[in-house]
Amino acid sequence: MSNSPCFLRAFRHFFLLTLTLPLGLYSQTHNENSNQNNEITIFVIPSLTPIDWSNPSVLYKTTLNSYIKSIFRKNYYAIGHTIARVSSPILPAPRFFAMCGKVFTEKPVLVLIKKNGLGSLGVTMQGQVESEKNIKKGLELYSKRNKVTYIKFQVNEQSVCRVLEFMEQFQKKTIHGFAPGDLYNGATWPRYRNEGSGCSAFGMSVLDVANLLPVESGEWQMYVKIPMDLIGGEMNNNRKVKLSAILKTKSWYEGKGLVDVDYVDYNVFDPSVIFEWIKNKQTQNDPDFRFDMENGISGLVVDKRNIVYVADDSVFQQRKDSGLFVKQYYRGLRNMK
Repeated sequence: MSNSPCFLRAFRHFFLLTLTLPLGLYSQTHNENSNQNNEITIFVIPSLTPIDWSNPSVLYKTTLNSYIKSIFRKNYYAIGHTIARVSSPILPAPRFFAMCGKVFTEKPVLVLIKKNGLGSLGVTMQGQVESEKNIKKGLELYSKRNKVTYIKFQVNEQSVCRVLEFMEQFQKKTIHGFAPGDLYNGATWPRYRNEGSGCSAFGMSVLDVANLLPVESGEWQMYVKIPMDLIGGEMNNNRKVKLSAILKTKSWYEGKGLVDVDYVDYNVFDPSVIFEWIKNKQTQNDPDFRFDMENGISGLVVDKRNIVYVADDSVFQQRKDSGLFVKQYYRGLRNMK
């Protein structure tokens, strides 16, 4: 029997899962999965209504519109969502993972009541790794709405082991009683140890840890320079940012000012942009990204079974630089003591 770290991690996941499944269900899912390939799939759901990053004013208006409409519609993700699925013969059944905020109203309160302005994009909020029950329910609903797509990566067993290790550590309470998965923050990158995540960064980190992020993934990100006068709260001397100030700002910061003094660099993966990218790629007859269909959902499939990992390619990395938002995140961690 193999004693490799990959085998031991896989056995631990297998053992824990069998303890939580009824015997009949385990027997059925194991048989169904016995011929399953090693696959890592990212499902992408766009925002309820389009969110426009052209400038602060229109970003605020379009985001608020999506939040308001989601309040009056059941089971909708206001700003989009990403979901990861891991399928492998070493698992009794596919596993689903997604990161989300724990309190729906927390971000609107930061902007509308606490007057944090666009500083809310870098504030740490309550987060959680979404339950598999909710994830499956959401995928079923969005499939009926034709508002979900995916990229399925065919991988080797080592890639699966890396993602499972990443997920295990992300949910382990190692930060003063908190796990990284308890901390929702749109400016952090969860491949850095002890950093929480937003929903899209979480999905992209799953791909990154398995060396699956396409070179085109730069097209999936929004890059902006947020003017410092639109950032409120603890990151900017407890400044209060009026909504009128955001609404009057028709451009992102321009010029040669100082980062974290005149402006803050911010980038985020946008699920709606990824959704449209996948839909466009389906029509291009790209030999690397082949059209695929699963349970009524159209997507792409990519063969990445030949990936080889070097010995020092660790699942978690050490952050070497940080901006204002990330520095505030780590100050918050220290204050948890």
